[in-house]
Amino acid sequence: MVGEFERPPQGEFEREIRSFPEFFDRLELQGALDIWDAVNSETEIEGLVYHHRGIQVPSYEGRFVYEPTDGEYDTQAFSIEFGTVGPRSVWAVFDGSLSWDIYLLLYEEGAVVAWMSDAEFEAEEAGRFRSKAAAVEAGQFTFGTFFRFGPDWVEREEWGLRSSAPAMIQTGDGQLLTPETESEFYENAHAIPDEFRPAVETGAPPFYGLLDAGLSVGPE
Repeated sequence: MVGEFERPPQGEFEREIRSFPEFFDRLELQGALDIWDAVNSETEIEGLVYHHRGIQVPSYEGRFVYEPTDGEYDTQAFSIEFGTVGPRSVWAVFDGSLSWDIYLLLYEEGAVVAWMSDAEFEAEEAGRFRSKAAAVEAGQFTFGTFFRFGPDWVEREEWGLRSSAPAMIQTGDGQLLTPETESEFYENAHAIPDEFRPAVETGAPPFYGLLDAGLSVGPE
């Protein structure tokens, strides 16, 4: 049966957003950046949760990787990969030729690192927000990694160790579904991105800048 975690109380608080204009230059120079320190956040962290078009995967570690143009992809690219909780795997590769910005959003219940391209902003958010930063500050982003701690992290870690589903699912109304099995996960096909549905050949819309992605679950 699909359950849900209790959402934390939404009080009055001041959000803070930070941008890192040199991030992708650093990534190209260093080859890889650990997400724990890639943005020099002072935020307390016990675990990570990767957010990908509504799919959420708890992880112990994650990193950005620079993909050279002479590699598997015929364009400049960067990828994100994770050391997940439990027997699951998730990764994604993004088109580095697009214009990207990365942000750290601090808020009452935690923090999130989110990245957005100009193409995604123009296609989905420009009609409502004056900038990418304003959209991310309002919680409107497609790809990101949440920093979790305390009971909020413990719930997600326990789910990851117990469940045989590939991921949790955040629905459009904010509900977080926590399927216990792989079959239960795929019963929510309407909420799963096409790139993670085996029977669907189409991927994400081009403006997302997603070149490739994978989500799976198997024996540890």
